[in-house]
Amino acid sequence: MSLEAPAPEAPPEKPAKKAASAAKTGTYRFLGKNRSLLAICLILAASIHLLGLLGFGTYTLFKGSVPRMPFTSEGGVPVEDVGLEAPPQEEAPEMMDEPTMDSEAAAMPTETSSDDEILATAGLTSALPIASAPPVIAPPSAAAATSAEKMMSKPMARPGAKASAVNFFGVKGEGTNVYFVVDVSDSMVESDKGGIEGYKNLKEKLGQMIQSLAPETNFNIVFYGDAVDLFMPTSVSATPENKQAAMKFLPRYMASNSQRGNLTRNYRPKIATLPAMGGTSRMDLGLIAAFEGRADTIFVLTDGKPVVRRAMDEKERAEYREKMADSEISAADRQKYEKEVTAYREEFEKYNKELKQYREKYADKLQEKARKEAENRAKGKGRVVEGKGFVVDPVKIAGLPDAPKAPTAPVPPKPKTQGQAVAAPNLGNWGDDDILEYIKETIAGTYKKDGYDLPSIHGVAFMSKPAEEKFLRSLANRNNGNFMRVSAPIRETTGN
Repeated sequence: MSLEAPAPEAPPEKPAKKAASAAKTGTYRFLGKNRSLLAICLILAASIHLLGLLGFGTYTLFKGSVPRMPFTSEGGVPVEDVGLEAPPQEEAPEMMDEPTMDSEAAAMPTETSSDDEILATAGLTSALPIASAPPVIAPPSAAAATSAEKMMSKPMARPGAKASAVNFFGVKGEGTNVYFVVDVSDSMVESDKGGIEGYKNLKEKLGQMIQSLAPETNFNIVFYGDAVDLFMPTSVSATPENKQAAMKFLPRYMASNSQRGNLTRNYRPKIATLPAMGGTSRMDLGLIAAFEGRADTIFVLTDGKPVVRRAMDEKERAEYREKMADSEISAADRQKYEKEVTAYREEFEKYNKELKQYREKYADKLQEKARKEAENRAKGKGRVVEGKGFVVDPVKIAGLPDAPKAPTAPVPPKPKTQGQAVAAPNLGNWGDDDILEYIKETIAGTYKKDGYDLPSIHGVAFMSKPAEEKFLRSLANRNNGNFMRVSAPIRETTGN
């Protein structure tokens, strides 16, 4: 019997498939091992590009959104409205080092000034624009305020508020939300009014009044000069912490001959103000701050009255724009002006040479004068002049003549219509009756509108002139307040 050998089994197919697969992917072996790293690199690259685009886009949007301050012509009218070319921005020319020169000479360029710098100093450009005035920012209307602004301007209800009695330099009143509105203009520290030391006594007495308030009474401090500084954005309760903060706030003001007036200028009205181009005594803004805080009792201390330079209203501005639309500067006026500028350059060059020789010749005497003036300033020898600040007593040095006088820059020509010069009207300052009427209307538009009782405004005239005293008396009489005259500097005391 013969046996057949069994047929050999076929080899398994799996290893062959694996080998074939390995042979097939062998050329992509490197990519397979590093594909995770490649994916990470691609993600990082995409993220960096995206962040770059976002950053550049944000910068572009921000830069484009920043408002540009418009150049204005006389009367605060935007140049775009009158068709005049705004002068290019010029850097102020470098000044010569001379601490002892008169202010007029110190304000002039140096001998190294270029022709363009001389023109810029004189307020001129090659395009012969009209001399510019400070821009006027149109006041926001009450209707234009957003609901959020209205909520911010209206204080929260003060349940449990308690009235405190205050003796404000002789004027007595009481309130649950008390605002102290105090003048910090230069005239308040004139020597006959006690100077810096007298104002220190004023602040100490004001601090005593604040310390006497009940904790449940709300208060705020408003310092006004050519602007307004607030102690707090709105009134705060007279807690020990807030009283302590007020005691730290008061000493900074009118602390020395060099530290006077407004320091922070941190108040911007939310309601419509008088159309104005600035002013040296903005009591009106100080009162508006108290109105916005819905003060029920306002104490005002000042040696003067509001001094607010009037700006054109919309009707006057429209009339001015119409006149300017057809105006022009004649060729003859331009030629005349160019000749005057040429002569001015020559005079100014001569003045610079004389000034340099003067400084070199009298260097020792000028240093001696500067040293003595510094001593007088440190000792407070001088006087405060409204608008000029502290003016040190003059010092005479034997053998030192007066400095050379700078030449007067020529006045640019004015545009004309049919031979008549066109210029913005000089409107002067707002009158007392206008300001008082504005205050009355503002109170009605804030307190009455929101259902608040009308405030009491008490006034203290600090060594004021009769006309200025009359305004403050009228303000108090028209607003349920009391009036008091202080006829001597404020002395140091231990009580109210």
